Amino acid sequence: MKKIVLMLLAAATLVATGCTRVGPVGPQGPQGQQGPQGNANVIGSNPFTVSSWSRTGNTYFADFTSSDITADIVDFGIVSIFKSYGTNEWSPLPDINGRTSTVFNFYDGGFSIYIQNSDGSEPAFPGNVTFRMVVISSSLREANPNTNWKSYSEIMKVLNKEQSAAANN
Repeated sequence: MKKIVLMLLAAATLVATGCTRVGPVGPQGPQGQQGPQGNANVIGSNPFTVSSWSRTGNTYFADFTSSDITADIVDFGIVSIFKSYGTNEWSPLPDINGRTSTVFNFYDGGFSIYIQNSDGSEPAFPGNVTFRMVVISSSLREANPNTNWKSYSEIMKVLNKEQSAAANN
């Protein structure tokens, strides 16, 4: 009985390892279309001005939708909001000016900006305030570990470098 089992086992091994198909390589498939140039790793908004603020208690706020802020960005990426203090002068949020702070939060599908006083008093009506939003994927963040992601100029350097590399491909 042992001989039969060993012979069956040997035959099965030969069948499993001895049968390979060798033949010509098939033809190459059609060339795919070239996609649009750009950078899927960083999304920067154009400057936007908030002039219509809502209020709850002693806090002014504005809510925004953004399809660029996905669940993957919320879980692994970075969203930065910058406040303008003039031409090419951008301060990252949170921004503290005296006792008044401008902060934000983000979530899948959008973000909110808040203006409040640190002592709980009502801040002055914000008026027109200009912001920019930058969304950064986890892959770009990992590829540029020494970048200060709170610095608008450093983010723009990385973005310009990535766009130049994409254009050369």
